[in-house]
Amino acid sequence: MKKILIASCLSMSLFVANSMAKECILVEELNVEFNNATAVYSNNAEKEELVKFAKFMKENDVYAVIEGHTSSLDDAAYNYDLSTKRAVKVMNELKGLGVSKSHVRAMGFGESSPLYNNATQEGSAKNRRVIAEVFNSAEELDAYIKLEKSRIKNIVLSEQ
Repeated sequence: MKKILIASCLSMSLFVANSMAKECILVEELNVEFNNATAVYSNNAEKEELVKFAKFMKENDVYAVIEGHTSSLDDAAYNYDLSTKRAVKVMNELKGLGVSKSHVRAMGFGESSPLYNNATQEGSAKNRRVIAEVFNSAEELDAYIKLEKSRIKNIVLSEQ
């Protein structure tokens, strides 16, 4: 089994480096956008992105957590549920494309981690997304999930 190292390079891009061959390859990004208040992709190109990401995962034997996010247009509980549905949909499609079920997990973040301003239509649209965090091992994946679950719990508790 090849050992993969993940590092951030000077260009601020994420790379996967095969330590045996001492080479770097660009980590395939996953950023799938959705229509408002649904788990329906915003366009057909989103499925092509899933195919490329599944190929990347299989070729590099990496693990990923699929993260669902929403805008803040509805209440927090609804958004958390919707973000989870979106993440699970993408995870199941990746599995259908041959990604091992032990290599991919899904997690909903609701409106807790916006990247764009939700006060604008464009910002809200971009916050309705599913992204992936990539890891070398199941242990790294599990540690990340544990940390994020704790962070989300604290966010939900602080909103009450």
